[in-house]
Amino acid sequence: MTQANERIVRFQKDYSANRLRRNGLANSLRSCDLGGMKKTLLIYALAIPVLMVLLDQWSKYAVIQSFDVPMNICEENLRPGVEHKVPGPMDISLVCNPGISWGMLQGDSPTKRWLLTAFAFIMSGVLVYALTQSKDRLTKLSIALIISGAVGNGIDRFFFGAVTDFINFGEIGFHWVFNIADSAITCGVIGLLLASFFVRSDSEAVEK
Repeated sequence: MTQANERIVRFQKDYSANRLRRNGLANSLRSCDLGGMKKTLLIYALAIPVLMVLLDQWSKYAVIQSFDVPMNICEENLRPGVEHKVPGPMDISLVCNPGISWGMLQGDSPTKRWLLTAFAFIMSGVLVYALTQSKDRLTKLSIALIISGAVGNGIDRFFFGAVTDFINFGEIGFHWVFNIADSAITCGVIGLLLASFFVRSDSEAVEK
């Protein structure tokens, strides 16, 4: 075998070995990516939203029971007009909100009820996909909180036609009555804003 042939054979062997190593590395990275994505979905698309929705629904149930009114009170009467005065800046006021967070889109309409319900669950699905594209924990946690709030209030609209609000800080001049789901959405939006300003993307980090 000539030297030229020996070089060709050696090159082919080296090329094959390098290709195998690259394929093995790619498969390892792919496995890591899939494992990381599963963990992200388990924590931020399942565990946190489930816990937050359970807390939200339990709090609404407890408040409605404390007023000794039927669970479907918001379906029967959008203005129950009942309130518990408690020491401190916060009162418990039962308010039925047929719109969205912070009193927007008011007005009783079956069409709006089902459109808002559908929008909440569709948006939750979109946000689950956004989770798979997110890299930092603040963004993931913020998205998880928004999903939690959207699902929590979506359940209310689906079953009762309106969202149950009860946290009232009117004593200190805050005139919006809200619930835990609203708080989760608000914290999630604030978190996304903070992440957009303070969390660098991978491409920005490479450039710097």
